Amino acid sequence: MKVVVCGSVGYGGIEEIRRIQRFLKEKGYDVLDQLKLDYSDIDDFRDKPELWSKIVRNDLEFCEKADAIVLIATNPSFGAMAEIVISSLKGKPVVAYCPKAVKSPWPLYFATSIAKNDEELIRALESMKPKRIRTIPNIYGKHEAEFVYENFTCICPVTGRRDYAVIRIRYKPRDRLIEYESLDEYFKDFEDKAMHHEAVVEKVFNDLLSELKPEKLEVIAEFEERSGVRAIVRRSTD
Repeated sequence: MKVVVCGSVGYGGIEEIRRIQRFLKEKGYDVLDQLKLDYSDIDDFRDKPELWSKIVRNDLEFCEKADAIVLIATNPSFGAMAEIVISSLKGKPVVAYCPKAVKSPWPLYFATSIAKNDEELIRALESMKPKRIRTIPNIYGKHEAEFVYENFTCICPVTGRRDYAVIRIRYKPRDRLIEYESLDEYFKDFEDKAMHHEAVVEKVFNDLLSELKPEKLEVIAEFEERSGVRAIVRRSTD
């Protein structure tokens, strides 16, 4: 499971980020270290547009790669708060790590789970391990396949209402095939996640790309009409 630890850097707290990173590595987690780009010694970013752009893009790329985000919520951080808002809207689970009092409701509102100590943090992360799409060896040679899943549902992050969609997966495999019975379990993992349509397609596409490494891949989501608009979102290797 890939985890990113976010927290206050510019206002103190980098040592606690490092401690949690080490702790999670010892527990067997794949910790993605966005702090290889260290800016803790910068006092004023106002005249450093290239640097602030580089840092923000770097941190968001690490959050995109992660399966879960750990937010150290006891110290204020503009950047960490932005990271969890963006990540939560993409359906990423967020653990608010709060060993001390938290004086703002915002990080708690966007958190999937709250942990008050290291033991609770591990329990929270264990409960968030993502369902994976299982694969089998391709013994059938060159071909193309299409799978249609008609029971997809998630939560609209804007209205809080339930969204429904038909998901189509088209691919040309190399060495691995989708074990299609695993798709039902995988898609059911989205049911209680608040995600925009584009974020759904992006996650499904990236998960399939990572598991299959296919020659070609296309994911299409056809969502039910909402406010007179029917959304169809596509993502492909072409």
